[in-house]
Amino acid sequence: MYVKHYEYVVYRGEEIICAGTKDEVITKLNTTKNTLDRIASSTTEREEAELYKKNPHHQRLIAVKFETSEIEKELGLQKVKWA
Repeated sequence: MYVKHYEYVVYRGEEIICAGTKDEVITKLNTTKNTLDRIASSTTEREEAELYKKNPHHQRLIAVKFETSEIEKELGLQKVKWA
């Protein structure tokens, strides 16, 4: 059985604030799991897009969650399964 592994990248505007696993990001930001889940939600992304239209200098934290296998695949780091 394959367990999915996720990492997060946290942005403020176009600046990357931090990146890592959920636990790493929570520690780096000195925040809680619930807060990270909120800033990684599609609702927060939509809200920020609306606020940005009104004020392009508005910048709150946005987190993007991605599967590490996606990055490994892009970089050619996935293990090859031999038949």
